[in-house]
Amino acid sequence: QLLRAATRNGECTEMTGAMRWGRWPAAALGLLLGLPWLAAADDPANSKGQPTTAVISIHHPAELAGNYAGYFARFSHWPLPKGDLVLRAPPDELGCETYPTDIVPKPGMLGEPAPSFVSVVSRGTCTFVQKAQKAQEAGAVGVIIVSNDQTVQIMGAGNNTDEADEVSIFVIDVDRHLGERFRNATLDSANGEDAPTMSIAPYVSSLMNISEFILICMATALVALGAFFSTADVTVVHEPGSFSTALAPPEEEVLEVDSYLALGFCVVGSGFLVFLFFFMHYMIYVIIFCFCVGGFSCITQFGAICLNHSFPSMKNKYIEIPIPMVDAVQRAELIAGVPALAIVISWVCLRNTQFGWPLQDIIGAGFLCWLQRTLRLPNIKIAALLLSVMFFFDIFWVFISPLFFHESVMVRVATGGGTGESVPMLLRIPAFGDPFGNDRLLGFGDIALPGLLVSCLRRHDLLSRRRSLCHGYFLPALIGYFIGLNVTIAALIIMRMGQPALLYLVPGTLGTTLVLSSCRGELPLLWEGIPVKDQGESEESNDAEDESLYKEGV
Repeated sequence: QLLRAATRNGECTEMTGAMRWGRWPAAALGLLLGLPWLAAADDPANSKGQPTTAVISIHHPAELAGNYAGYFARFSHWPLPKGDLVLRAPPDELGCETYPTDIVPKPGMLGEPAPSFVSVVSRGTCTFVQKAQKAQEAGAVGVIIVSNDQTVQIMGAGNNTDEADEVSIFVIDVDRHLGERFRNATLDSANGEDAPTMSIAPYVSSLMNISEFILICMATALVALGAFFSTADVTVVHEPGSFSTALAPPEEEVLEVDSYLALGFCVVGSGFLVFLFFFMHYMIYVIIFCFCVGGFSCITQFGAICLNHSFPSMKNKYIEIPIPMVDAVQRAELIAGVPALAIVISWVCLRNTQFGWPLQDIIGAGFLCWLQRTLRLPNIKIAALLLSVMFFFDIFWVFISPLFFHESVMVRVATGGGTGESVPMLLRIPAFGDPFGNDRLLGFGDIALPGLLVSCLRRHDLLSRRRSLCHGYFLPALIGYFIGLNVTIAALIIMRMGQPALLYLVPGTLGTTLVLSSCRGELPLLWEGIPVKDQGESEESNDAEDESLYKEGV
């Protein structure tokens, strides 16, 4: 049926080969983009129109106080109870046996009514519905079911749909670590300490809040800024001696990406991800150390460039350092190294506090701009290869890797792999107004890889001497990146799971560029990295000038 097209009168005619095969790339791309959304749409937990995430607010004891995430079962009862609730744990840890009568909280000494209680049980032996029924029979207003591991799934009723309809309490699933903390707190209260208290509310998130908007704007600005640094050597638009040309990297520092290096990113990156997945407990501090050293170097170099440009007399002044095997250091580098070292040390001390995110973002901005300044894509052919390979790389390690490793390799590595530390190669923005207080994160790769393409397009526009940004490819790709990030954040919130950002960013940047250049008839030139000739000049002079400019990288 896919190889036929229906005519208006209902008859079917064979499609031409060009029509058949011309639709396969679009169909494949549509399938990849739509698969996560279809999975979310098919989730029965979404069909009732009720929130699936719960905010569990612990008020007492103080060491456990805070907001925690849980997930409502599909048969969980609504509406939720109001006010403070007492946590209780039955003698049967699994909650499959009848509860003893003394588990019900007693009335207060001054005649206050007994508080409502929530049961904490572990997963196993009996069904989720049976656990809820036993808690309901004992008078509980809710039950928290502790998962066997850190993976939390939305619980269903299975074949007990009739029994599930009789459940009149809320049912929540939490991860093992959190559930054990809850249960230990209830056991402590059984030994004479005050019982832990909590309240429950649904978690309702918007498709966009100020945190996500700041993160998107910051990432887009870094892509644009990196493109500016990357094309600082284009002297046809930058005057010699200007600050722009001062940012231009020496020729020996520039690394041009070829097809082998593009494929190597995927192979080496995959191997490194798997290595970190299994050895994150040993490697996390090595990663933090490398982040600090690299961040210090990048910030120092940028600071030295600014000082040398502002004070030309400092360029040739060196200071001997009495350390073996260390060459003389420019005075500008030594001065710039002081604030760079202060930033890095401050981040190390504050990295796990609410004050660490601006320092991490400053270091990250230096990293990303330096990367775009140093790496260079020669043409769209290499850019398409690199982004296409990393497109599937991102999808595999986020969505498909759980089939082989039982959890997403990318998500586990990005969140520190249970070490209590976070991988620092991320932009961080605190979630303003979020009850969980989780930071909004975006990996460096989701900025650097599209940024290399945007830098390549800006270089092409400058060498083609585009008179308007709208006539070039830099601005459309940047807008495509901005839209792609918005779609990524929306998908993250709607599907409630980590997203491969390149799944949305590659179509937004590379896809926009390919479609736009095809419509303009300039795809062959863009594909080979040849600047577009100006209409008013002769063909021979343009060919000679453009070839010379491109070879010289100016």
